[in-house]
Amino acid sequence: MNKKKSINLGTCLMLIFLSAVTTANICVFGMTELYNKKLGDLQAAEAKYDRLEELMAVVDKYYVGEYDLDAAMDGALAGFIEGVGDKWSYYCNAEEYEALKESNANSYVGIGVTISTEYNSGYTITEVTRNSPAEEAGLKAFDVITSVDGVDTATFEDYSALVNVVRGEAGTVVNIGIRRGTENLTFDITRAAVFNPGVEARMIGEIGYISIDGFDRNVDVEFAEKLNELLGQGAKGLIFDVRFNGGGYVDVMSNMLDLLLPEGTIITMSDNSGTTSEYRSAAGQVELPMVVLTNEYSISAAEFFAAVLQEYGVATVVGDHTTGKGYAQTIITLGEGAVNLSTLKYYTPKGVSLADIGVTPDIEIALSEEDFYNFYSLTDEQDTQLQKGLEALGVQSAPVVEEVPATETEAPAEPEVEGSTDTQP
Repeated sequence: MNKKKSINLGTCLMLIFLSAVTTANICVFGMTELYNKKLGDLQAAEAKYDRLEELMAVVDKYYVGEYDLDAAMDGALAGFIEGVGDKWSYYCNAEEYEALKESNANSYVGIGVTISTEYNSGYTITEVTRNSPAEEAGLKAFDVITSVDGVDTATFEDYSALVNVVRGEAGTVVNIGIRRGTENLTFDITRAAVFNPGVEARMIGEIGYISIDGFDRNVDVEFAEKLNELLGQGAKGLIFDVRFNGGGYVDVMSNMLDLLLPEGTIITMSDNSGTTSEYRSAAGQVELPMVVLTNEYSISAAEFFAAVLQEYGVATVVGDHTTGKGYAQTIITLGEGAVNLSTLKYYTPKGVSLADIGVTPDIEIALSEEDFYNFYSLTDEQDTQLQKGLEALGVQSAPVVEEVPATETEAPAEPEVEGSTDTQP
C-alpha cells in the first residue's frame, strides 16, 4: 500500500516565502547591475563634456568682451565635425541650412555667382551663372570680391556672412567691388531670381555637346530631354563636359548613366556597418562614341560619371586628373541646423574607390593658365581640351558654329530636404 506524503500548511507557507525572497534577490541583483551600467554610461558621457564645460566656465569668468552663446555653440559644433577629420563633412547652422536647401533647389534670389575661398586669400568667383545679373553686369570667373556695398570683405567672419549680404530681395541693388588682375572695379547689380540650369546642350558639327554643371534635382530630367534633342538632330558622337562640376545626388547621376550604359552595376555603396547597396542600369543604351571632359575641379558625382563610362569602355576621358572623392554625404537635420555627413563609401562597377585617387584621363591635356582663368569665355577653337575631345571622336577641327540663344528652362520645384536622406556624392 503506497503512502501519500503530505506537506503541512506551515511548511508550505515557508517555501512560498523563501521562493519570493529568492526571486526578489534575483530582481534586485539584476536591477543593481542595470543601474551600475547606466551610471557608468552617464559618467562616461559627462566626462566627454567636462572639457567643454570647463572652457565655457573659463570664458565666462575671465573673458573681457561680450559673446553670443548661440554663435559660440555653432562654432563648437562646426569645430567638432571639422575635428572628425573628413574634409567632405560639415555642420550648417540654421541660416546656412536654409541656404543649402535653396542651393539644392537650383533657384535663389541673388546675383548669380559661385564663390570659393580656395584660390586666393579672398572670395574668388569660380563661376558666373549664364543669363544672370552678374553676367549681364560683366563679372567674370576668377574675379576676387573685395567689397560689398562698400564694406571690405576681409571684415566678414566667413563665407556665409558674405552670402547673406550679397543676396537680398529681388529688385534691390548691391554694389560689388572686385579685383581683376591688377584692376579694381565696382559694379552695381540688381538682384533677381537666379535659376542654375544643370544642363546645356548644342551641336558642334555632327557632335552633340552637353555641359553638366551639377547633379542637382531635376538635372536627370533635363539631361534626358537634351540628349534626345541631340540624337534627334543626328548626333554621331557625344561629348559630356563635367569640368568645374562639384557633384550632386547619386540617384540623379545614376539615372543619367542608365541612359548611356548596358545592363549592369553603376555604383556600389557601403555604410559603417558594412551593409551594401547599389544602383544598376537597365538594358538599352545610347550606342554612340563618347568623350567625357574632366579637370581637377570635377568632383564626386562628376568624376564618378567619368569613371563609370571609362570602365565600361563606352567613353574616352579627356582633360585633367580629377579630385579624388570616395565618400557620399547625407544631409541629417538636427534640432537647429543640420550636418552634411559622410555616411557611405562608394565604388565603381569594378570595385574601385576614387578616394584620394580620382580619375586618370585616357588623354591627359591641360589648359594654359590664361585659358584656365578665362575658361567661361573661351570659344570652341580656343578650348584645347574640347578640341582634343573632338579629335578623339574623329573630328579634326571644330567648325565655327553660330551661337544659339539659350531657351528658358522651367525651374524645378524645391526638393523636400527636411529630414532627407538624399545622398550627395
